[in-house]
Amino acid sequence: EIAGLRVAEFFGGPEFEQAVRLSTLGVLCFSLGCRSGAKFVTSSREGIDWKDFAQLRPYRLFGAWLGLSVSLELVTAILYGSGLLQAVQPICFTYLAAMVLLFQYVIYTERHYALAGLILSVEVGMGLVGYFGGFKLALFMVTLAALTFAGRQLRVWGLGAAVVALSILLGTFWQSIKHDYRRFIADGEEGQVVRVPLAERLNYLQRALQAADWASYVAALDSTLERIGYVTYFGHCLRNVPASVPHAEGRLWREAVVHVLMPRLLYPNKPELNDSDRTNEFTGLRVADATEGTSIGIGYLGESYVDFGVPGMFVPVLLFGLVVGGSYGLMLRLAPNPTLGAALGVAILMRSGFLLESSNAKMLGGLVISTFVYV
Repeated sequence: EIAGLRVAEFFGGPEFEQAVRLSTLGVLCFSLGCRSGAKFVTSSREGIDWKDFAQLRPYRLFGAWLGLSVSLELVTAILYGSGLLQAVQPICFTYLAAMVLLFQYVIYTERHYALAGLILSVEVGMGLVGYFGGFKLALFMVTLAALTFAGRQLRVWGLGAAVVALSILLGTFWQSIKHDYRRFIADGEEGQVVRVPLAERLNYLQRALQAADWASYVAALDSTLERIGYVTYFGHCLRNVPASVPHAEGRLWREAVVHVLMPRLLYPNKPELNDSDRTNEFTGLRVADATEGTSIGIGYLGESYVDFGVPGMFVPVLLFGLVVGGSYGLMLRLAPNPTLGAALGVAILMRSGFLLESSNAKMLGGLVISTFVYV
């Protein structure tokens, strides 16, 4: 609608329009699997009591978010490349559970907005000055917290709409600057590194914001929408497989399972799975790989298509959704109360199925280790 073109015309072929349809069906299939898995596991547990949100301790949640967020950065830096990182990192990732619980408390009680605003400001700010632009996760958590009460409080729809609008604005700004910004903060070094002091990064962002105009914003909007959709590489797979490269006959999902069954703590020499290798093999393109400091994936739906084609691709997606939903349900069933269990389940979901571009190996690995640690 925005560009006045059909998807096939915009991307350059009917296979990209097919990628949109298959991706939409795939996400629906994954979601149905999650829903079914969660309901099956929690069938004997009572649901969340809304009054539980009023009993939460906001300052304790704030302290947990702060401590766990800092710990995540320290643990990642200290244990980077170590097998211990896989076991310790999920514990720190429970900062997401503390964050969503605090947002839910604030929305439900209409108190302590300053705490929620401080968390949101810090998360967005730290995301913008980092390499990956991780600000979107906090905005997603606010939206998720608002949707918790969507059927009970009509005013939260306005909050959700405001957060979505803010997400689009920030996302478009980030897309317009990220390539130049990443080169700047890496200080000419190849790889996903930050070599420039925080003050210089803030100055760069300030100059970029002042230089932004409506024309640059509109120009970046196409890139933002394309990034959100993430169907380009899937479309190239549809064009290339099986016309030029045969289906993998389950190899990619098999590699993902084997990779998870070999924890780095026990197999320190386990080879890394680089998404770019799969992308180069099955799209017919040449994208940057680990030697150039990056990893560009097809996404779990594209990988499922490469393995099994249509309609076979939906079988592993549905099964994976069942497992993810079962893990979420297990948190609700085992936790001292369903509210805490749901928050831990959210932390799992953020590592398993949150991004369309995530590879099956990364999502499956995050799911297994997080579930084991939280249980």
